[in-house]
Amino acid sequence: MSDPDLHPAVAALQALGRPITDDDYNLIATAHPLTDDLPAHLSAAEIEVLLSVMPANGDTGSGLNWTILHRIEASPEWPIWDLIAKPGHEWHDILRKRLENGGYCPPKTSFLKRLFGG
Repeated sequence: MSDPDLHPAVAALQALGRPITDDDYNLIATAHPLTDDLPAHLSAAEIEVLLSVMPANGDTGSGLNWTILHRIEASPEWPIWDLIAKPGHEWHDILRKRLENGGYCPPKTSFLKRLFGG
């Protein structure tokens, strides 16, 4: 069951149930029109879903994951630092590096939060 607040293309990508990878032609054929239909202004929830369909190994999914990355970056909600915090997730690393190259840096965590959590 998908979230009714998600754009239909985002909900359909989520419903695929697995990351978009080069090794599954049927998945690519199904996902291609969906990535073309992604909205220009993604919500934070939609960005979170789209990040979940991007494989940790950086597989491009025949370029579809680059399309997703560009739609995420174009969203007025972007950046959402907490969503790209997984070390070793190549797409998260790419997004963080692109933000860094653009002069963005994550918000500072206060000393007390670092010390005591929360």
